[in-house]
Amino acid sequence: MVSSEKVGQRIATLRRTKGLSQEQLAELLHVSAQAVSKWETGKSLPETATLPLLSAALSHSIDSILLPQELVVLSAIYTDGRQELDVTHFVNQFVTSNRLSLIAGDQIFPQSLEGDRLKLLLVTYETPAGIYSTYVLKDQLLVIDVHSTGYVSGGNELQILEANYGNEQANRSVLQKMKHYEHFRWNSFTASHELFPSLIDNEDNDYLLLVYMNTEGIHAVSCAEGEQIHYSPDRASLCQSDPADRQCIVEGISRLGFGRGMDCSWAGAMTLSLAARGIETTYERVMGYSGACWRAAFEPVWDYSSADALVVYDYSVPACTAYGIHAIQADRLEPQQRAAEKLAILEDIRAGRLPIAINLRVAPEWGVITGYLEDGLTLLCRSYFDDETFEALEADSEFQMYMEVSKGYLHVDHWPYKIIRLGEQTTLPSALDNLYASLRIKLNSMHMETEGSSCYAAGYKALEVWSEGLLDHQWYAAAEDEAYSRRLSVNHFCMMALTDARRSAAAYLQESLPLVQDPRELTALSEMAGVYAEMAALLEDFYKNLADPAVVRKTGASPRLSWTARQREKQAELLTLVASLERRGDTLAATVLGLTEA
Repeated sequence: MVSSEKVGQRIATLRRTKGLSQEQLAELLHVSAQAVSKWETGKSLPETATLPLLSAALSHSIDSILLPQELVVLSAIYTDGRQELDVTHFVNQFVTSNRLSLIAGDQIFPQSLEGDRLKLLLVTYETPAGIYSTYVLKDQLLVIDVHSTGYVSGGNELQILEANYGNEQANRSVLQKMKHYEHFRWNSFTASHELFPSLIDNEDNDYLLLVYMNTEGIHAVSCAEGEQIHYSPDRASLCQSDPADRQCIVEGISRLGFGRGMDCSWAGAMTLSLAARGIETTYERVMGYSGACWRAAFEPVWDYSSADALVVYDYSVPACTAYGIHAIQADRLEPQQRAAEKLAILEDIRAGRLPIAINLRVAPEWGVITGYLEDGLTLLCRSYFDDETFEALEADSEFQMYMEVSKGYLHVDHWPYKIIRLGEQTTLPSALDNLYASLRIKLNSMHMETEGSSCYAAGYKALEVWSEGLLDHQWYAAAEDEAYSRRLSVNHFCMMALTDARRSAAAYLQESLPLVQDPRELTALSEMAGVYAEMAALLEDFYKNLADPAVVRKTGASPRLSWTARQREKQAELLTLVASLERRGDTLAATVLGLTEA
């Protein structure tokens, strides 16, 4: 009998083993993330028509998913440390009466690995006692049953389980040497006869093969003599790179995109870059530390760039100060300056310090440079426009092959006109100091006057200019449909940015309450958190009912009927209310800072 609870647990386990989020699995199956959640919580079972896709996505038979056994192979990878074959589905066919027995080798798997590197089978399996991993070298016997216990994922740093030097025909264990070298905390090491002496009778190629465990499971990596293996910045994984550093890719960087709770592209890129180097933070904290959660800017001719976090105030400076990072900015470099900058970018990537930049792909939004290929000829990135490309080329086999090379990243199309390289981390201010700094930015940025050639209005002036534009009924009556549609789209984009900013402000203030000990300051900060929670709720409620320009275009609906004069009047009223709440926030911020007036 099919148990929805057990099936749900199995789907969740297999999904995590494949490194997929619920959203990513849902995309593969053409269902909603809520459907996947219901399966995993045992509230429902997958539709019959979905089962073949689910089986393919999880590399498990339908029977294995619907009729969970006590012993199941979650993942089986046949590899030489450089190439790998996913043989999970095939290996599961050898499980009989909750026992697995097979000899790993080219002769048993449907495909083989070319070359003379030492080969092995990595297996992660589940029994009633838990999830374990193990491995066997080629031509060795693997036996697992429900009582077998293997290696368990865990710990902040990786654990090297096996180290061999040589090739498929002749090799020796160098595990003790690796244990010795770990004491030196090297960031990388070269496979050489000095570090790992070759067998005297071996006249063929030598390779260093390492098998290790980390929090994600069991892995293998190898390199040829003269090449290097290096640790990731957080020392949680190992990867191979040749001496010429022809390529370096930092894997595991999450996707970006609007509508994912990170609608400020600069802060989203900054959050991913910090996380890539092991700095624990959240998007809302980046918004709060930087002061970007207080931003308000508007361009009187109605331009999308109004939503960019840095157009009137450089929030990246306080953000880097808050995280103790020395930042280097490159702004609109001349062509002759770009070669030196690219070398610096490649060096940062090798050190695990991912630069953030604007205008990497499609349009001027911020993203993260995640790696490079071909000695830096091709840069790779995450941007806010990746989903469109992934969806359009989902069935393109050539594109999917490229994704294997690029580790799932798209290449940079444009030389970015602004780059922020995040250097070494130094002394960090306290979280309370960061809060005070953020509140000072709030007071300054809401009252600032833009200078020089800037065409943007900031703070209260931005809200005022925006409202005036909404109430210019004469303009809307005379505007052509194309101009009307563009203003509708800009308004939607700017409302998204404002809503996201004030939601982040409310979350940051709430998170900061335990930092404040003074009763007067705490009372003011608590009220301020409530003010911004109210403001965020008002903005969110209005924004979700705005006509989506993409839907208007797709359906061919009239933009004039989709965005009426009365709706614009209501938004202007809302912006006036927002300004009033902001002024109350000013007063409370001044109280927290110990100032006599805002």
